[in-house]
Amino acid sequence: MSKPNFQSYALLVFLAAIWGSAFFNYKIVLKTFDIFTLAAGRLLFASVFLIGVSFFINSVKLENFFSKDFYLFFFIGLINYAVPFVLIAIGIDKMTSGLAALLMSAGPFYAIILSHFWTEDKFNKFKFIGTCIGFLSVGILVYDQIYLTQSTSFLSILYVMGASFSYILGGLIIKKNISKYNNETITCFSMIWATLILAPFVFYFYKDPSNKIFFQESLYSLIYLGVISTAVAFYIRFKLIQKNGLIFMSQVSLLLPIFGVVFSYIFLGEVLNFSMVVSLFFLLIGLTVLQAGYKKSKF
Repeated sequence: MSKPNFQSYALLVFLAAIWGSAFFNYKIVLKTFDIFTLAAGRLLFASVFLIGVSFFINSVKLENFFSKDFYLFFFIGLINYAVPFVLIAIGIDKMTSGLAALLMSAGPFYAIILSHFWTEDKFNKFKFIGTCIGFLSVGILVYDQIYLTQSTSFLSILYVMGASFSYILGGLIIKKNISKYNNETITCFSMIWATLILAPFVFYFYKDPSNKIFFQESLYSLIYLGVISTAVAFYIRFKLIQKNGLIFMSQVSLLLPIFGVVFSYIFLGEVLNFSMVVSLFFLLIGLTVLQAGYKKSKF
């Protein structure tokens, strides 16, 4: 593990931009495709890309897909990909992409709580204060969107928050149960299983597209979500963790909500209201304090 250099910071910003861009692309895909096609399509394109890459860099042994650990890959695919991708698609259909980006960026605060009870990574004062500030930012959003402006349903917010929680839970399951496989293998196999899990839902809920206008940009956004926001983003994430450590990579959460909000304003013309600005302010403070907590931790 080495000290971060200019390339490391450039990759960190690039990763935040990729993940931040996913939210407005969700809105574009939903103009043509349904929720399950969005989630399964994203995973399908990501899986195909990762399988193709594995032939060139030889980091994934595909024969291990049928190993005795297949049920773990299945479970990770369900919790870490299939469930959150569907929940995001359901929730973001009834809210702005900027709001969804802010809600998803609260993930590190869920991670701290789960890690405290499930792992050796316990609370310290910085983590506790940062978590409290983080949930304050979420509370501001919920209060404004539901009780003041009434522009978003409570159920939609729960869907997106549930997706963020599912990501964190999936990550902890990976950390506690699979150690003999590399990161690329775990991601590739679990994405393939997630695609297979969602495939029956795509066919069951399939609707005749003849009554719906097809937007070509929806297909492009779906491919982008799969190849760039999912597959390529994973390789960048893995490289940063390997080279500079998990704490450095986790700082992407400081940048992600900024990109998510800005992109939604630029590409979709979504309004950035005052409560979102205030929430973003508290979110960034909370994440900054949280980073101090990680640095103070022994683990």
